[in-house]
Amino acid sequence: MTDTTAGQTATDGHITGFGSKGYRTYVLLMLMVVYTLNFIDRNLIGVLAEPIITTFSLSDTQFGLLASWPFAIFYAVMGLPIAMAADRLNRVNIIVICIVLWSVMTALCGIAAGFLTLMLFRIGVAIGEAGCTPPANSIIGDYYPAKSRATALGIYSMGVTLGGVLAYLFGGPLAELSGPTFGAWLDSIGIGGLFSGIDWTTVEGWRIAFVVIGLPGVVIGAILMFTVKEPPRGYSDPPNAQTIARASTKETLQELASKCLDKLKIFYKSINIFFKI
Repeated sequence: MTDTTAGQTATDGHITGFGSKGYRTYVLLMLMVVYTLNFIDRNLIGVLAEPIITTFSLSDTQFGLLASWPFAIFYAVMGLPIAMAADRLNRVNIIVICIVLWSVMTALCGIAAGFLTLMLFRIGVAIGEAGCTPPANSIIGDYYPAKSRATALGIYSMGVTLGGVLAYLFGGPLAELSGPTFGAWLDSIGIGGLFSGIDWTTVEGWRIAFVVIGLPGVVIGAILMFTVKEPPRGYSDPPNAQTIARASTKETLQELASKCLDKLKIFYKSINIFFKI
């Protein structure tokens, strides 16, 4: 929905939160659904590991690359600029763009021609998923007053567990489907003609799983865009809350570099202690 006027204020926002109780609950549940889809799409490749390895004759190292550090690096690296954008731009729109991106990339995994294309699509999933939590946490902070915020964030975080469970609940059975069976099911519900150009005998179940589980995220993104309002920033903060100047990009990078350096120093000292023992 359209951005709410940034200058809008409310004297009782820190008590009531933004919007009615029912609407706040709806927004929170929608964000939890988005987070659930985030973890379904993230975990799906692990569920479908065996047929993917068989199809592409992947080594353990190659599959490890699909499921580990390339995904993690892009997820971590892209999280920072997306979070900075969430400090400045419409947060609902950022989530919508990101959920559509990772959902489409998940579906595209189903048409991957080999290891490299599958890795590229997985990187696309990582980039999209990096834009879920920063703006979602910020939105929840503006919808809910401090006294209810921990509970709201706890409900939102349920998406982690739900996503992991649902990935296995739906991914496994879908992967066991044969192409002809799925094609016959589409015919039975009257939409088989839309896919008449597909030779279902050549379509494997794991490909169906990626497409069927990935595409609903586009629908959720559209619902989010048209039904969730962007709250005014700081709406639920106390009137006397201290305003902190926003850090520049340079200052942010310097702070991150400083923390990374501190962690490396601690790691180095720990290694020295370990070897002395």
